[in-house]
Amino acid sequence: MFDRFMDMGYDLAVPSHMEREELIGSNVRAMIGGLLDRGAVRIVHMNRRGEVLDLGEDLPGADLGECDAILTCIKMRSMSARTRCVVDDKAARAAAKQIGIEYVGLAGLLGELASAGLVTARDMGGIVAALRRSNFYICDDLLDGLARGV
Repeated sequence: MFDRFMDMGYDLAVPSHMEREELIGSNVRAMIGGLLDRGAVRIVHMNRRGEVLDLGEDLPGADLGECDAILTCIKMRSMSARTRCVVDDKAARAAAKQIGIEYVGLAGLLGELASAGLVTARDMGGIVAALRRSNFYICDDLLDGLARGV
């Protein structure tokens, strides 16, 4: 599925803290392993741990992975790169908004794929079913809308 974001012109970058701390040993790490091998997702090493911790002090409610993602977007934007931070947590979204970082959540990304015709209704049904079975929290109304193609 992530390969389809490349078709839309996205360069998917995972901050190194998230890869190191949050993804290794999880189902998500197994999922992105092949994506890393194919170059559909890349790990970026832009931030020192101290910088991430410092930002965390300024952004209460955002965890280290979210702070790393936001800081990566800040740095990429300073290099004139157009960026959007993928965050679903409400506090992290508020933090991104507070400092002017454009953000999107998983549901928004899935909606973009559907709008671009890069995911079929059957694919979306499978994604929605998998999300309902996972421990990833997403509002039932959003899932219902994705399943209906809204």
